[in-house]
Amino acid sequence: MRLKKKTLCELLAVVGIVVVSTLPYFHDVITDQSGTREGIPIIGAEELFTDSQGKIMGFSSYRIFLYTLMIYLFAHIGFVGWMMDAKGKFYRIALAVPVILSGYTVAVILFNAKETTFNSTSTKFYITIAATIGVLAAYILDHRSKLNLKKGEGEHAGS
Repeated sequence: MRLKKKTLCELLAVVGIVVVSTLPYFHDVITDQSGTREGIPIIGAEELFTDSQGKIMGFSSYRIFLYTLMIYLFAHIGFVGWMMDAKGKFYRIALAVPVILSGYTVAVILFNAKETTFNSTSTKFYITIAATIGVLAAYILDHRSKLNLKKGEGEHAGS
């Protein structure tokens, strides 16, 4: 039973990696140059996301919106996966910076904030600086506590 569960988990991981790796091409499956492809169920997403100027979530077409969203989602999932896989590695905390930035960009796209100050270069720069300082502070504090812990263990061993 345990082997079956492990095999199922491994299979799901492989399928998940394959699905995530196809996200940048997802727009080609759903749309072509003229719009939604024939045979794709019309669920109303394109109309739901279209504003009064005919833009879809601030993009000129549904195809470009899907492409941009899926590229950023692909990167975000990749960074999150790498961060999860890096447990116990010294650089894991540094992966928080690209996870935060890619997640922020996905949120900007999904909340249609592309043409607001949330998407300005200065805002992204300040978020990068704040995330980097936070990561450095967390690393220094964690490293200091580990050094103090080792120092305390050394003193007890010498007693």
